[in-house]
Amino acid sequence: MNSSPNHIIPREVIDDIRDGNDIVEVISELGIPLKPAGKDYKALCPFHSEKTPSFTVSTEKQIFNCFGCNTGGNVISFLQKHEGKSFREAIEWLAERIGASLPGRDEKSVQRSRKRLELQDLNRFAMAYFHKQLLTPTVGGRALAYLKNRGIKDKVIQLFQLGYTKPERRDLVKAATQTGFSIQQLVDVGLIKNEERGPTDRFRGRVIFPILDERGIAVGFGGRALSNELLPKYLNSPTTPLYDKSKILYNLHNARLAIQKTGTSILVEGYLDAIMLYQAGVENVVASLGTSLNESHASLLRRFATEVIIVYDGDSAGFQATLRGLHQLLKEGLRVRIVLLPPGEDPDLFVRNRGVDAFKALLNTAINLIEFQIQRAVQQDALRQVGVKAQAVKEISLTLSNVKSQVELTEYIKYTARELDIDKTVLWSELRHLGIKAARPVHPSRNSVSPDKKKNLIPRESIEWQLIEALIQCPDLISEAKEHLDHRDFTHPELTKVAQMLWEASRFENGIDIQYLIDTSVDEKIRGIISNATLRKTVPPNLKARVDGCLKKLKQFLLWDLERTVRSAVLTQGHNSIDMLAELVELSNRRRQFAP
Repeated sequence: MNSSPNHIIPREVIDDIRDGNDIVEVISELGIPLKPAGKDYKALCPFHSEKTPSFTVSTEKQIFNCFGCNTGGNVISFLQKHEGKSFREAIEWLAERIGASLPGRDEKSVQRSRKRLELQDLNRFAMAYFHKQLLTPTVGGRALAYLKNRGIKDKVIQLFQLGYTKPERRDLVKAATQTGFSIQQLVDVGLIKNEERGPTDRFRGRVIFPILDERGIAVGFGGRALSNELLPKYLNSPTTPLYDKSKILYNLHNARLAIQKTGTSILVEGYLDAIMLYQAGVENVVASLGTSLNESHASLLRRFATEVIIVYDGDSAGFQATLRGLHQLLKEGLRVRIVLLPPGEDPDLFVRNRGVDAFKALLNTAINLIEFQIQRAVQQDALRQVGVKAQAVKEISLTLSNVKSQVELTEYIKYTARELDIDKTVLWSELRHLGIKAARPVHPSRNSVSPDKKKNLIPRESIEWQLIEALIQCPDLISEAKEHLDHRDFTHPELTKVAQMLWEASRFENGIDIQYLIDTSVDEKIRGIISNATLRKTVPPNLKARVDGCLKKLKQFLLWDLERTVRSAVLTQGHNSIDMLAELVELSNRRRQFAP
């Protein structure tokens, strides 16, 4: 069997943690509205857009499967897919949910974990305190009026838990210490700073924007000054054990589901840009908060999106400074498109002045990063000025060097060469200097096809799928299948992997543990095949007959393969060997025995 991707966690511990977390409860807690459907539950799939629910969760089998997009697995793999977690992160999350402990953690790591939880509690307290201040007319009246004047509605103020801080030096210090938090904790989480006159609130006289991570946990705060005398205008939390601005995207916890459904993340710069777009119904929006994009941001977005649309204001003078960050997105395999707003406007102002429909129409004009760079070069007269063209070629080549797909790279090179009126060899020369080589041509191969889409399978693969499905539904029949077939006799690559897992699991266990098969598979498609077969409603009435029939047909295919091999050998020798001819006759007779 495939080795566990997290072998340092004993299997029995994984089993206990998985068994202690009911899949229906976990999926419901993560915001998926499950509705009873007989013994199971159904919902609209969180992983693709659909109008009729095809996402099924089985309480009995503790497995989920979408019969629309063929995504499936157990409670652990749901967390991996939905939350973008690694296997171990999912196990840790589930362990924390039920109060279980994982082995192998030393005292220092336990203390660090405890400290983080305490600081999270402090941030949660501060967020609620600031929000209450905003909604108290005698305290936050001016701040609330500012937000209302910016067009932010009450329900959105509540959703984003916007707040306000008094201008006094020690307001939060008093409130937090009276609740039981220490001065050191307030310093550690960045809410106060130690000055000569003593501990002082960091955020004073400001509208507060809580900064939450992708899980919805408050990790920091941003403050917008209401007075022109109070500088800087925007102030963010410093780096703390909870907050690292290079790893946080504002509003990701709200936008995550919309990003997963659309496959696209809209990236803006500021708090109000993200809030106003989200309020207007553009829910797949996140903000970088003025921070240059980096590898961590790109990796974070890749967990939820396949495409990123960058929305810049009309002044593209700072574009070159942000280009390195966009390259990080390309390195992660994300498609990158660019939208330029009219001069002097940002997304917040654009939506307020022109409406959300105009903004959505603008998004439809987004062009990919390469095209954007070419357009900039043309506008700068690159076709007539040698120096401008040479610089444009260097910049575009650097971008091209981060494109992961060889097919896309080749097409972009053709496009760039045509638009800038240069030879393709010039671009390839630049790319070679950057360490990029042209891929050797390969013969096109048939794409991997989901076995559930039977209309896409050739007859032999269809029979292989029927056999695998029957064996998952009745593992007791695996031993019989193993007597007649090796897992390498399968031709479909994904079904071959599943067969290998079933064959090997039957050697070491009294029974096949479907949950363990899902846990040990690092391939999402394999998990989908297993869960799809497990939860399929139309189970043949006689699985033994189904397996026998599939084995009979696959034997015929195998004999065909062998017969063709021998026939090819006869032709290669150039004469009809008596022994080979006899073998051909024997193979042909055996194959006919299995004919229907």
